Amino acid sequence: MTSSSDTVAAPAAGGAGTADEAIVELEGLGRSFNGTVVLESVDLRIGPGEFVAVLGHSGSGKTTLLRALAGLDRGVTGRIRTGERPAVVFQDPRLLPWRTVLVNVVIGLRGPDPEGRARRALAEVGLAGREQAWPRQLSGGQRQRVALARALVREPDILLLDEPFSALDALTRVAAQDLVNELWQAHRPAAVLVTHDVEEALLLADRALLVDRGRIAYDEPVAAPRPRRRDQPQIVAQRLDLLRRLGVIDPVA
Repeated sequence: MTSSSDTVAAPAAGGAGTADEAIVELEGLGRSFNGTVVLESVDLRIGPGEFVAVLGHSGSGKTTLLRALAGLDRGVTGRIRTGERPAVVFQDPRLLPWRTVLVNVVIGLRGPDPEGRARRALAEVGLAGREQAWPRQLSGGQRQRVALARALVREPDILLLDEPFSALDALTRVAAQDLVNELWQAHRPAAVLVTHDVEEALLLADRALLVDRGRIAYDEPVAAPRPRRRDQPQIVAQRLDLLRRLGVIDPVA
């Protein structure tokens, strides 16, 4: 999907890759609600297969940015070019409670053998054999796995994750993070994860962005090589830096 408020093509700023390679190019992106500026002059480029995590305080503009990338907000200004096949996984799995797991994944799916593709996607997220279950019969983590299957079966070129683990308990959250990492490695869409969890961002992403008062205040690659561990020195150091920038710990600590 491509949308723009400017008919003149211009190079986007930030990130790696050329303009032709980029899945996402934002230039001067802005958004206001009732006179309150939520996003201001955001420039961003995301390459194919790149995983970007977006951090920031509540109200900083993170989710507004993700909605713009998903094509869900027609009120943004500036130049925006995003994926042609976006898929979104929200905090709430948004499953239809009166439909089975399989039907929830198949709904709206086009192309040959949609049911077979949905079954394979469910198997990939560890839910083989649960196709005929009702959403109420699943745990919160399992429902979020269905949402991931529903997104990935559509073969997105950009996967947008809006705090998808926030409602999960600590152990389920770790398992869900590992699953997203495995699925991303296998399918390699560009991915944008909105999260409040600095450690989560550094374990999963290639780049970490910090949004502050509607602007990108920090855009740096994650220093640690993959596969990553929470105790890697690069993860520990970058986590402390980001927590200081977020004001969670004392800047001189």
